[in-house]
Amino acid sequence: MKKESPKFNYDYIVIGITAIIFLGVFIFSQVNEAGFMSSINRILNFLYENLGWLFNLATLFAIALCAFFLFSKYGRIRIGGKDAKPEFSKFVWWAISLCSGMGMGIVFFPPAEVIEYAFRPATNIVLEAGSYQAIVWGMEQTMMHWSLTLYGVYTLGGLVAAYAFFNLKQPFSVTSTLYPAFDSKVYKFRSWIDGLVNFAVVGGVAGSFGYGILQVSDGLNQVMGLPKDAMAYIMITIVVTLVSTITSVTGLKKGIQWLGDNNAKLFIVLLAFVAIFGPTVFSLNLGVESTGSMIANFFKNMTQTEPLGGSGKWSIWWNWLWYIDFFIFAPITGLFLARLAKGRTLREFVTVNMIAPGLFCIIWTWLFGGLAAHSQLTGILDVNALMLARGTEAVMLALFDLMPFSQITKVFMMIIVLISFITLVNATINTVSKMSIKTTSRDEEEADPPKGIQIFWGVLIGGVSLLFLLAGGLDGAKAVKMLVGVPIVFVEVIAGVGLLNLFIKKRYVEVEELEGGAPLAEAAVTKAAATQAAAEVESL
Repeated sequence: MKKESPKFNYDYIVIGITAIIFLGVFIFSQVNEAGFMSSINRILNFLYENLGWLFNLATLFAIALCAFFLFSKYGRIRIGGKDAKPEFSKFVWWAISLCSGMGMGIVFFPPAEVIEYAFRPATNIVLEAGSYQAIVWGMEQTMMHWSLTLYGVYTLGGLVAAYAFFNLKQPFSVTSTLYPAFDSKVYKFRSWIDGLVNFAVVGGVAGSFGYGILQVSDGLNQVMGLPKDAMAYIMITIVVTLVSTITSVTGLKKGIQWLGDNNAKLFIVLLAFVAIFGPTVFSLNLGVESTGSMIANFFKNMTQTEPLGGSGKWSIWWNWLWYIDFFIFAPITGLFLARLAKGRTLREFVTVNMIAPGLFCIIWTWLFGGLAAHSQLTGILDVNALMLARGTEAVMLALFDLMPFSQITKVFMMIIVLISFITLVNATINTVSKMSIKTTSRDEEEADPPKGIQIFWGVLIGGVSLLFLLAGGLDGAKAVKMLVGVPIVFVEVIAGVGLLNLFIKKRYVEVEELEGGAPLAEAAVTKAAATQAAAEVESL
């Protein structure tokens, strides 16, 4: 007999919070854009000036927690229980993790960042702008952003989500990551917590979507001569939204797996091309020297605050904005990564989701950052002037003009950008759709979300991005997202502390009847799961 598909009920609070806030933000930003941005920026400057040290410590905590499960005996715990079997090969698992974490950002930003940081370093760094020493420092900071900090924060969210969902049999929800800290009483606030996170993540993806439209449009302009205008933005949005939604609707084991697997292979091909035709010896020397400096200065970099730097200081506009952005995506990316991890150990989870993609991004920065640095230092291309004139999105394509087969490689790169773009959006569609439904059984929890809600989120994300972009208010959406991201830092840190406390103090939670309209009625099943999880830990 054909297995009957689960029936779902929607959580309209989660859905409504995102839709209503976005509508309000758009209206207010258009009625009085200057006043709106001024108010938001004042709040952001106040928070960042006073809480920057906390963002540093929160990011450092995420990395430390991942290291704890990588090296401690608890790393042997299997996600889903000792008899759970993996559903994906390690390569596919790593590929999806790599692409869902960095999206298309790594294609455009690392070479531009190396030069940006070298010419405009932090106020407390005494370096001659554009010098070789400044470029080493710029490479060091770029690798920090695209390796341990990025994937460490995402892996923190994934560790808690995977253990709560598969081992403690909790709902597929951001709120469930707080279960180890607060027990079942946290579900009284589930819809509001999930709704807040949902808004921040959809805002984050909408902002990335908007900038992605600009980047793809610029690339198509350079490669094919297509105009950069409203019609181009609309067509790019339609194509990306349509393909992202279709691949999300086909399910985790079909469309999303295919995209992640093949996108990672394309990244490897592009990396090999630059290794063959680029200034590889120079890049490797610069990369090794910068990596050594990064390791030697790791804690110094992670705790940099520039207390006398003022509102224009480097730490605000690079470190803290990046860290907040990572934390905004951490709950949703963590839930997405958790769904891939059944049958793997916690140690494997950290290795595949933090160490392996982090190392790949470091090598990527060596070769592409080295190419940009070599071009700048030898005078082949003034990357800094190019970036100031045409933006970061122009740097990567201009660098390919310095190598053979430039027209072919630029088309190849645009394909990678589009697939990366789509991978980021469809991973988000799939996960926020899961959070938008109320479930009553494990079958519903583990099933793919309904197609209708995935189409809704796909259209909303694409539509909001395009609307803000065409109205000239993309910065407003981004500013509100960054504001909402501050409380998410606290959510993620509390979730991590709760998981750590669960093991260190051996405080194994007894699963109670969930209150406040919580989604699971299977209290006996979840209690048995918690007991089994506790027994597995005790046996280590």
